[in-house]
Amino acid sequence: MTTTKRNDAPPVALAEGYYYENGCTVASKVHLTERNYGTRRTFFFICDPAAVQAILPDGWILRATAEPEFHLMVHFNDWLHTSHADNTPHAVQAPPYVGFLVPVQNSFLKRSGIMQVYGFAAGSHYTGGPYKAYRGSTYSHSSRFDTNGLDVSLTHDQYKIRSLNSAGVFEISIAHQRTVIARAITGRPNLAVFSPYDNSIERYYSEDLVLERPLAPSLGLSNVKDFSLTWTLPDLKDVMASAKLVAMNYNPAYMREVFERD
Repeated sequence: MTTTKRNDAPPVALAEGYYYENGCTVASKVHLTERNYGTRRTFFFICDPAAVQAILPDGWILRATAEPEFHLMVHFNDWLHTSHADNTPHAVQAPPYVGFLVPVQNSFLKRSGIMQVYGFAAGSHYTGGPYKAYRGSTYSHSSRFDTNGLDVSLTHDQYKIRSLNSAGVFEISIAHQRTVIARAITGRPNLAVFSPYDNSIERYYSEDLVLERPLAPSLGLSNVKDFSLTWTLPDLKDVMASAKLVAMNYNPAYMREVFERD
């Protein structure tokens, strides 16, 4: 499958009551359902497109993205707090979790956005989650900080994830030099997220975050000094075997508002 750079035209016909932004079809009439607060690290991978397409449900296809061009986005979320729209805490707080997301489109449904194809959540109480995609797991994240006392400082992070229901492990280790940070705020929902198990699940995100880009080739940023990935789980094995890191973002402070259609 050949991908091309995204332009301003929607990749699918725009349904009535939707607008197009950031590669996504977003409903105009929505209501706030929850807020999430925490930290997040995002890895962007180029993979074998055929392997990625093989894990998508019928009717959905891999779509091209703008910079960074990617086939798989992996979020490591260390949530500190999750609340309802009225700011009352959720009775069951979301644990640390890993989300695997693919840029997709569906011409029949007139939808374009990101699909949560897979995931791990620490423990077993969050199995399924809002996209019916999370598996129970053990979740370990260790981090340390090195500096030479002058102009070089490195952050070393290691994630170890083990599924509660199948053999194998998912590990990522990365060392990167700290870079300049910036704040990014979206004025309205600009990201549509879908479930691979239920087409009626359609949620939209608006974000307020602190952004650090250790690896962003399009901006000339290449501050990752060491990276390794191990995947021995049976699920997604063809996708992960071909995964090549192309970009990484780090959000030391992250707030997300989640919307659903009215």
